[in-house]
Amino acid sequence: MITKWIKRRTAKLSSRGLYLQDKELLKSNFNVGKHFKYVVDMKKKQIRIVPSTKETKNTVSKRQLKDGTKPVLDIRDKEALKAFQGADFLEVVIFENEILVRGIKERKIRKTSILNFLELKDTKSAFNTRIDKDELASVVGGFDFTISSNENLDLAENPTLFSEMPLLLRAVSLFSGAGCMDIPFTQNNFEVVCAVERNEEAALTYRYNHGNHIYVADITTFDKSIFQECSAPVMFGGSPCQGFSNSNRRLSFLDNPNNLLVREFIKSVQANKNCAIWVLENVPQLLTAGKGQFLNEIKSELSDFHITHGVLNSLEYGDAQDRQRAFLIGSKIGPISLPTPNVDSPRTVFDAFKGLYDEMPNQNDISDSRKRTIERMKCIPQGGNWQQLPDHLKTPGMFKRNTQSNIYKRLKWDEPACTIVNPRKCLLTHPEENRILSVRECARLFSIPDDFIFQGNLEAMQQQIANATPVRLVYAIAQKVKDAITSFNALLKRRFFSLV
Repeated sequence: MITKWIKRRTAKLSSRGLYLQDKELLKSNFNVGKHFKYVVDMKKKQIRIVPSTKETKNTVSKRQLKDGTKPVLDIRDKEALKAFQGADFLEVVIFENEILVRGIKERKIRKTSILNFLELKDTKSAFNTRIDKDELASVVGGFDFTISSNENLDLAENPTLFSEMPLLLRAVSLFSGAGCMDIPFTQNNFEVVCAVERNEEAALTYRYNHGNHIYVADITTFDKSIFQECSAPVMFGGSPCQGFSNSNRRLSFLDNPNNLLVREFIKSVQANKNCAIWVLENVPQLLTAGKGQFLNEIKSELSDFHITHGVLNSLEYGDAQDRQRAFLIGSKIGPISLPTPNVDSPRTVFDAFKGLYDEMPNQNDISDSRKRTIERMKCIPQGGNWQQLPDHLKTPGMFKRNTQSNIYKRLKWDEPACTIVNPRKCLLTHPEENRILSVRECARLFSIPDDFIFQGNLEAMQQQIANATPVRLVYAIAQKVKDAITSFNALLKRRFFSLV
């Protein structure tokens, strides 16, 4: 069960407001003092209430009783209450992490196939609710459904009806860095409710752009029980991997200290019993190390998930960067295929840099190069690298031919960029100017929106961008996950609910 059902009851209509008090709320995540938010469907007579990790104007209050307290939710918004106009009474369904309040129009209906399924004999009334597509997309997964049920039905006596609930578009972000992988998930209407990142300056950028739900902590010592409390069915992250050497034959890849963080990703997924889908991003060697042994170990540890995997190139999905990354998607709701390339021709550096100006945030965040460095840059044409340097400007390491190809790499206007690493360390050079790339220029090559602003000192920001993930590529992944959730929710609709 992804979202635990707690109680269903009816309530009277009141012109003064929606006032919900129930001891059963003590079993939910609507704790006294916590904030909540709600989505109103005026046409379909429904209000959906969910906890909020951010501060809102709505707070769970309390009513004092002899034997303790009751949580109380009080909504006095007259515009919201108009959703119940024409209803005879309200139906309140309390789940662990949400409350559904529906307006009920009492009317007699004849027995239907869905009622046969529920083995109901004496149906007296029914309610019908269709949730608007846009509203549902923002909180569940983008489909309309209708429920038909008996007013007096005790769902506790029919546990099969709610043994599985629609998955919410709610996620946990691991190894979050500055939060670049979160961007495409939020663009797909996912609510990231928890993030974990060890680096304080990267977390500063995350907090500035995404919110305060990030923990600055070492994942190896982090209390992973928090993931279970988030009620998030999706987990994603790009765990750093220091290498794939395995000198000790008795030591598995997952037990190799170099690969410790992959192990921590697995432990995090296992700690979250709500997890239905996870996405792991890493270097391509993750899939081939040990002739597939590393991959097989991951599959074995997460054998309750159907796992698809492959290597994708960001330039085939609209990012102006030639960057290959391995992706693994684990799913308990059926196989989720990797996205197919979605662009006919790759975006170029010129396309990515179009519209840049000096006053743009992070555009002036550039390391000043030494005179000798600038002298070298002047010798390198567009598309070239250190290999075009005359001998008198080469370093001893260059003569040994052990210098990486992206050192002193000058970008070319009419082609995608090479794989973007730390621009200061590799001296990634502007197509025309004799300087390294700015933080904003690098961000453009990752398709990071201009309103996403990097924080911290210059060296920290440059490393944050080096650790980023291409937004358009990950957007295609997030869209696949969202589509799978939508399909799963639609399947539940067909299994448990009738169409009107």
